[in-house]
Order: sequence, then structure tokens, then C-alpha cells
Amino acid sequence: MQNRPIFVTGASSGIGLDITRSLAAQGHPVYATARKESDLQALAAIENVTPVRLDVRDPQQVREAAELVARHGDGLYGLVNNAGIGELGLVSTWTDEELLDIFDVNVFGPFRLTNALLPLLVEARGRVVLISSQGGMISKKYYGPYTMTKHALEAYSVALRDEVAPHGVLVSIVQPGGVETSIGENSFAGMLRRFERAQPPFKEEADAVLASFNAPPEPPASDEESESNRKPSPPALVTEAVVDALFSAAPKFRYLVGTKWEGDRVIQALIEKLLDENDNPVHNYSQAELAALLARKIEERKK
Repeated sequence: MQNRPIFVTGASSGIGLDITRSLAAQGHPVYATARKESDLQALAAIENVTPVRLDVRDPQQVREAAELVARHGDGLYGLVNNAGIGELGLVSTWTDEELLDIFDVNVFGPFRLTNALLPLLVEARGRVVLISSQGGMISKKYYGPYTMTKHALEAYSVALRDEVAPHGVLVSIVQPGGVETSIGENSFAGMLRRFERAQPPFKEEADAVLASFNAPPEPPASDEESESNRKPSPPALVTEAVVDALFSAAPKFRYLVGTKWEGDRVIQALIEKLLDENDNPVHNYSQAELAALLARKIEERKK
């Protein structure tokens, strides 16, 4: 499985850079994207890496990137849609422009780039991997628009999977929890602006959040992971899932990546959704029927 050309977006740092280095070290030609000249030069210094200037919000740059890959003449086996932003804030404080921008990067970006590269991927009977988030399954306050984009990416991935599978292209979605990257640092200024513009009755809560940024951190009550004592995973854990999605003979559709505390949180949320949907006067399963259904699905997965 060596020498399979792979296109990786958002490769300047964090998850994207780790994926790029790992694939290149395995001998795969990697088209790695970034926006800043300094990042492009750093990528060019990595063996087997071709740097590509790309802002996924720019349709012209997307077309030029697809043309570049086609001109190289080696085809394209894999696409890793990793580029994304992680802005936070009370939903009432987001502007239309901010909401459109986060969707442009996190949803429209993968959509337009996948479409541009799809002919090459179909020709190679290749793979598409989308880096989503555990926020594609859960949401909570302050994370509204960000998790909206990740929920949208989940829906897109299901539809894309079913449409391209008959043509030999397999799709996977990777759902990391907290990861040691600069995404929080990069989004901090925008988050501050949104909390600062909060209006009553949300201003008091927003002011308390702003004050917490300046307060010295309190030591955790225990070493166990919790909402106030997060334990982010290294990017390499995400890379491991991406490599499996790209090269496994039978890749999974969803890869949940992170700590047990994070995984438990997702499973509990999914159970709550299941029970909410099952609680209706027209149709519902009994507890015994739900247990039997789950047992049957588990057995089907083993085959």
C-alpha cells in the first residue's frame, strides 16, 4: 500500500501536520495544504510532501489544487478533509458573517474539495476521510455553531458514503475528542469578542466566563478526567485512525477517538437520544425489545 498519493488539508500544524508526516514517512506522496508562506516552506522540507496553497473557502484555489494533482499524472488515492476551525460562544452573540464563515470552512470546504477531486478518487477506487469531532454526536452550550457544522458533516458523510460506494470509493469519518492542537489558541480572540458582546439576560453569565479567563486555574479535585479536568489526546491517536481508514481492507465508517471519559460521554448522549425517540405514543420498543435489538445488532457486527 505504499506510494498511494494522498491529499491532506489543514496540514500546517496539529492533526493535519501529524497525518502528513506519518503518511510521508511511510512512503506515500502527500499533497499537504496550508495558507501561510512560512507553513508551505516548512511542508516543502518534508520528504514526499508537495505543499499546496489552499484556503478551502476559496473555490478558485480549490479548482487550482485539483488541477495541480491532475497535472502530476499520478492519480489520487486518498483525500483527508482535515481543515477546520473551532470557534465558541453563546449562540445569541454570533453574527451572520461568523456563522457563515465557520460553515464555509467546516462544511462547504470539504464539500467543494471532495467534489473537485472525486473524479480522480473514483478512478483510483480510493478513500475519503473526514475529520469531524465528537461534537458531531453531542452538543452543549457555547459550542452551538461549531457542533452544528460537525452534525452537518456527519449527514454529508452518510450521503457521500452511500453515493460513492457503488463506484469503489470508501468514506470514513473520524471523531476526535480533545486533542493537543492550537485550535483553541487560534479561536480565542473570536470567542472573547462574542462573550464581550453578550446582552441581558446572558450578560451576567458571559461576564463570569470572561472573569474566569483571568483567574488563576484551580487545581483539580482529583486526577480523574472531568469537564473541568480535560486530558487531551496526542494528534498521533487521530493519525492512527486515519491510516486505518485509508488503508484497511475493511475500514470502519466511524472512528471515535479520545479518552474513555469522552467516549462514555458520547455513548450516554446517544442513549438519551434513543430513549427520547422511543418515547412516543405511536411507536416504541419495550425495554426487552430494545435489549434484544441491541444484542442482534452486536451479533451482526461480528459477522
